[in-house]
Amino acid sequence: MAVFKLRVLTPEKIFFEGDAEQLVAKTTSGYVGILKGHAPYVASIVPSELKIKADGNFRSAAISDGIVKVSEDSAVTVLTSAVEWSDEIDVARAERSKARAEKQLKAESSRTEFDLAERQLKRAVNRISVANKK
Repeated sequence: MAVFKLRVLTPEKIFFEGDAEQLVAKTTSGYVGILKGHAPYVASIVPSELKIKADGNFRSAAISDGIVKVSEDSAVTVLTSAVEWSDEIDVARAERSKARAEKQLKAESSRTEFDLAERQLKRAVNRISVANKK
């Protein structure tokens, strides 16, 4: 299968950089699969499972919101605030984060605090879901 250059970046690190055969991400419009030769493209990613196929094998990661960009030369860049491989997720920590977010959602709080708790809950649920698919 043909390969393309893929970079997955967070503010703190380069999560993945190398050749990939396929990328599957969930955008605000639904799932997108990217192969070499994909048309130039930019979309927002929602908290979900990110799948990267390299060396003939898929590997899954939990990703928070971000963007995916396919350049004219088929190079793909994913920018996100957080991403982690499914086998590196601390499920107990994610469960605690989920419980905190649910408690915050039930509390009377400002719209900003509610929105933050909602994002934290989505991220925690996503991390748990991706970790359980191992």
